[in-house]
Amino acid sequence: MNITIHRGANQIGGCITEISCDGCKLLIDFGSNLPGNQKAELTEKQVSDIVGNTDAVFYTHYHGDHVGLHHLIPTNINQYIGSGAKDVMLCKYHALNKHGDYDKAIGMVRKMNTYRAGQRFDVDGKGKIFLTPYFVSHSAFDAYMFKIECDGKKILHTGDFRRHGYLGKGLFPTLSKYVGEVDILITEGTMLGRKHENIVPENEIQQRIITILKEHKYVFALCSSSDIDRLASFHAACKKTGRVFFVDEYQKSILDVFSKYAGKQSHLFNFDAFKLVNYSTPNVKRKLTREGFLMPIRISSYHFVKGMLGVYNDESAWLIYSMWGGYAEEGKGYSIENVANIRNLFAPRIFDGTKDCVHTSGHADVQTLADVCSAVNPRIGVIPIHKDTNTEYESIPDLSGYKVFHEGETIIGDISISIQ
Repeated sequence: MNITIHRGANQIGGCITEISCDGCKLLIDFGSNLPGNQKAELTEKQVSDIVGNTDAVFYTHYHGDHVGLHHLIPTNINQYIGSGAKDVMLCKYHALNKHGDYDKAIGMVRKMNTYRAGQRFDVDGKGKIFLTPYFVSHSAFDAYMFKIECDGKKILHTGDFRRHGYLGKGLFPTLSKYVGEVDILITEGTMLGRKHENIVPENEIQQRIITILKEHKYVFALCSSSDIDRLASFHAACKKTGRVFFVDEYQKSILDVFSKYAGKQSHLFNFDAFKLVNYSTPNVKRKLTREGFLMPIRISSYHFVKGMLGVYNDESAWLIYSMWGGYAEEGKGYSIENVANIRNLFAPRIFDGTKDCVHTSGHADVQTLADVCSAVNPRIGVIPIHKDTNTEYESIPDLSGYKVFHEGETIIGDISISIQ
């Protein structure tokens, strides 16, 4: 059995993991680099070289740093993703297609096969590698971890996950019932470099939003348009305070996907949003002025928000900044100019990220990383991915007994591990 980490061991995002055995080969994720990454993106030739004779590519979820290069995968290779995640990707690319040429990306997503939790795949149909997806809570809807069985050994690839989301309580029961102990754990380590960051359960964020809506009539929320938990918190807070939860056409299309696939899991994910077409018509203005509102916005919403502030000005509007704080920093490689521009429309009327309990990470905190490792007790060792270069998995307390694999090549028995 060969395990190759093509990318992700020394950077957050851009993940590509290869597992092969006896002529059967699968890839897990094929992501693009995150904004601010100084490394050159892979060329189509490099993608083709990595893919080679791959039998299938499986995606853990739809975030760009995990699926961003999907359109470069040769068309004869089967690609798999969750059904809900596929629909979210189609919504995204159809919206982008209005501003550029995304026909190829749309075509590739439409061709993607889908999987469901607990469905066991015989990757090449010859019994060499089996892969089974299991649901995890993440800031992306319809995210999964993978159990891989190969050559008499078991690997767990966690993908991106967390315990503090609304559905995070299912993490350890799933590990106990369906995964058990493993030989190798391949796990994300995003929060290893952000140990100072405040980890807030999503239900506490909802309570904080309720308080904000009781005190302020007009509230905008700068957030990810596909973070199902955060949008559920905003939606629930509006229902409990009588504020209007209104969205634009694109956001409504995403919420409709969430309701279709996740509405049966929890009432939190049955979204009843007011789709705004024109914010300045007399009837709309009368309704929003009387009832107040919360509107989720994106980093492309600057001109829209500026226009609304000129109409809804009988009280000062506030901004909930519900994204990673790094995007708002000045002069960094990962800074986003549009984030700063939107914040400047409201300053200083901003409820700010984790500091003001209106944001929390989509990734597992360090204690959860430790608990997952203890739960699956990897016999051979741990391969940390999706982490910064200068962070160490060994820094987690109480895990000193586990071997951690870093950059380079290692052979243990009949397993070859290559980390690039």
